[in-house]
Amino acid sequence: MNHIKQFFREKGLYLFCLAMVFAATAAGILALRTVVSNVADLTRTRKEALQNDSAWTQPDTAIDKPAQDVPKPTTTPAATEKPSATPAPAAAQAPKATAAPPAQTVTKPGFWDAKPLAAFSGNELVYSATLGDWRTHNGADYAAPAGESVTAAKAGKVVSVSEDALWGGVVEVEDANGVTWRYCGVAAPAVKAGDSVTAAAALGTAGSIPAETSGDAHIHLECVKDGAYLDPEGLM
Repeated sequence: MNHIKQFFREKGLYLFCLAMVFAATAAGILALRTVVSNVADLTRTRKEALQNDSAWTQPDTAIDKPAQDVPKPTTTPAATEKPSATPAPAAAQAPKATAAPPAQTVTKPGFWDAKPLAAFSGNELVYSATLGDWRTHNGADYAAPAGESVTAAKAGKVVSVSEDALWGGVVEVEDANGVTWRYCGVAAPAVKAGDSVTAAAALGTAGSIPAETSGDAHIHLECVKDGAYLDPEGLM
């Protein structure tokens, strides 16, 4: 009896396991069919979508064809403006002529420009080697080799042309201030009494002075005003 119970117990366990296997198999088959069905639905949906996409047609819009025989526009260069003639610059006005200042008398260098060989002594007595005595030297002696031009130190009027035993040829010219300029030792006078001379005008040439022959050749120049002797150097 126990054997029978044991048999059925084992059979029952076997049947139970077999039922479980069958149930699992059925569940797997059902799941597989569900998956296959879902895949089929998905595939069908994609096909329909593709068919809808391919069914799209281009709209019936006419395409404009390029027109033929249309004249091409010609490009005309823009008219360039000619530069307007620039007005010629006004002629520069010449500077107005201004009155030239009065010409100044320019005194050319003369024998009297050098330092005198013997100066004016005033009231002081000096020894005269030629005459051998003591006397005042009333003028100034300027070196002038024989034949050299003798010119006027100041402008003025010739008042006298003479020959003196002690002073040789003498030319006297009075200036605008009333001073008489006495040029002693002048040979071959180039002027005469009454002539007007300018400064540096030729009066003659250098000659000799009998009263002063011991020294170098020279012209003895004296200045006299109102009978008094003046220093020529101070009036130059």
